[in-house]
Amino acid sequence: MQRQVTGNSFIFSFAEFSGALADLGVMLPLILALIALNGMDATAVFFGVGLAYIFVALVYRLPIPVQPLKSVSALALAMGLAPVVIVTGAIWNAVTFLGMGLVGLDRWVQKAFPKPVVRGIQLGLAWLLFKSAWTLVTKAPQGWQGGFTLSGQTINWLWILVGGALIFLLIFLFWKRDLAALGVVIFGIGASGLRLGMPPVSLHLTLPHLLPLIPTWSQLWQGLILLALPQIPLSLGNSIYATADAARQYFGEKAAHVTERKLMLTMGATDAMTALIGGVPLCHGCGGLTSHYRLGARSGGAPLMLGTIFLLLGLLGGSASMQIFGLIPFPVLGVLLAYVGFQHTLLARDLRGAQAWLTALLVLALTLWTNNLAIGFISAAVFYHAWGWLAAGK
Repeated sequence: MQRQVTGNSFIFSFAEFSGALADLGVMLPLILALIALNGMDATAVFFGVGLAYIFVALVYRLPIPVQPLKSVSALALAMGLAPVVIVTGAIWNAVTFLGMGLVGLDRWVQKAFPKPVVRGIQLGLAWLLFKSAWTLVTKAPQGWQGGFTLSGQTINWLWILVGGALIFLLIFLFWKRDLAALGVVIFGIGASGLRLGMPPVSLHLTLPHLLPLIPTWSQLWQGLILLALPQIPLSLGNSIYATADAARQYFGEKAAHVTERKLMLTMGATDAMTALIGGVPLCHGCGGLTSHYRLGARSGGAPLMLGTIFLLLGLLGGSASMQIFGLIPFPVLGVLLAYVGFQHTLLARDLRGAQAWLTALLVLALTLWTNNLAIGFISAAVFYHAWGWLAAGK
């Protein structure tokens, strides 16, 4: 079914829905961990993500992703930060990117992100996706320890999950590529239902509260130093410039309105919205765009459907949402994440010349060494411009 609107159309189909699910490998582990380990309010988290996805769908009418801020989430989990401090990450992101977008700093900042640097960011992100996928596929989730015994041979449940997800992925890629993510997720839910049974789910209407977490000045300062400053350069590279570039690569003229300035404004707006209800800090991301596109999403229908699901789950009870999404074993999502990482490397195919390739590979090498994408692309940007100045001086 397809509904025509002014500009790009919304598509509602199984392929579009499959593409909508493709980025759950990044989304779910982070938000479920922040809820379970840091005490974030589940209703606020799911409602905020859903509202952000619907907003982005209506603005772009393309599968522009919404993701938790990965660096912020990782630091919050590692340091056990309180929910009110985590929310300051969204506040600072909103102030920074709404300010930059309203003032029009995108063209000035863009000089630091020539195409080889952007391609390097995309290669570095591909490595981080592979690393995250490996973490997911090598750790047995709760209830999946041990193995299945057949004819005296025991097969580890973890490898049954990974192998089954890989088989389903390959079958769908050769048969109906656009339904691959949906097929893998259905396999994961089916395997959980057979192995663990379906959990009791209690649905009841729950509304998020307005301004439930108001930080003090010291908490704002803590969020700025610990969360915002390390994340802002990474968000500029991945969520703004690399996402705009990937959108043009995938959608051509249909992505003419996906500009760097507009991405700054929508990212700032989504963080302002989620901060008001005590949700997690959010961003865009070229990895999420690759996930959606490569696994079937072609319009704003994908984020609109996914946003509606998250919104309803938030309204009908955050704890129930945890149980529902908990049916999808993380190793299954890891298989999808690895496939997306591979597809992400293909964005670098248009690089030409030693300067371009060395710049991109420098981002990748420093990301491998430091596990910090921001260090990689800042160093590579300096390298690229220094090369240009030296060449111009000869």
